[in-house]
Amino acid sequence: MKTLYIDVYFLINFTVDLLSLYFAAMFSKTPSTTIRLCLSALIGAVFAVFIVLMPEIPLLKFLLSTLCLVFIGLLAPRRVRWARRVKYLISFIIFEALVGGGVTFIWGAFDKYLSKYFSLAGETVVNRKMLIFSAIILLSIGVFKMIVSFFSNIESEGSVEIEIDFLGNKKRVEAFVDSGNLALDPMDMTPVLLLKKESAKDILPENIIELCDPDSLDRRVRRRIRLIPVTRGGSTHVLTGVKADSVKIVGDGREEEISVTVAIDKEGGSFGGFSALMPAAAINDVL
Repeated sequence: MKTLYIDVYFLINFTVDLLSLYFAAMFSKTPSTTIRLCLSALIGAVFAVFIVLMPEIPLLKFLLSTLCLVFIGLLAPRRVRWARRVKYLISFIIFEALVGGGVTFIWGAFDKYLSKYFSLAGETVVNRKMLIFSAIILLSIGVFKMIVSFFSNIESEGSVEIEIDFLGNKKRVEAFVDSGNLALDPMDMTPVLLLKKESAKDILPENIIELCDPDSLDRRVRRRIRLIPVTRGGSTHVLTGVKADSVKIVGDGREEEISVTVAIDKEGGSFGGFSALMPAAAINDVL
C-alpha cells in the first residue's frame, strides 16, 4: 500500500498550477501579476488536498476538480475582456493537462526505477526525490518558454492609430501591428508597445526616458516605471517602460482601450516608417 504525503502532494499541485497559469499567460498574452498567479495556484493546491481527502465519490470529485480549474483560471487574469479571459482559461486547461501529465510521468518513473538511488543516511526517499524533481521542473521552464514563444508567433500585419495618455499629456501615433513583437512586461505579463524616442518626448519627462534622477519624480510616477527585457538579434536589451494612464485604439469613430506597457526605443529603430510597434496579441480581442 502506497503512502500519500500531503505536504508533497500539496507542493506538486501548487507547482503544476503555477507553471500552467504562468505559461497560459505567456501563450495568450493575458496580463496578470505574480500575486494573482501565486494566489490562484495556492487555491488550486488547497482544493486538490481537500478533494483527495474527501470520500471516494468519483463523479463529485471530478465536478469539484473541474470547478476549481475554472475558478482559478478566471481568477488569475487582470481586468481584460471576457473573450481574452476565456482564451486564457482554455490555454490554462491545456497547459494543466500537459504539465500535469509530464509531472505524473516523471514522478511515476522516480517511484518505479530510481527511488532506491535517492535514499541517504538520515534522509527519506521522498525528500531526495522531491529535491531532484524540483530541479527538473526549474530546468524545464526554459524549454516551455521556447515552445510558448514559437506557438505564439501568429501572423499579423497592418497598422492602427493609437492615443497614449500619460499624466494628461496625449499623443496620437501610427503603430505597425507586429506579430514578431513578443516582449512582455515581467511584472504583469502585459504585451509591450515599442515607442520611438522622438514620440515619447512629447508625453514623457526626460528623466523617465533617460532613466536618470528618478528621485525627482513623484512616488506614484516612479511606481509606473518598468525595465523591459527585449530580445533583438540574439541578444537581450533592457528598455525603459512605463504604465500609461491609457492606450487606446482610435479612428473610424471609435475608441477601444487596450492593456499594454509602453517601452521607449532609444536605439533609433526604423519601425518600417511607423512611430510604434504594436504587439498583435494586444489587439486580438479588439480588432
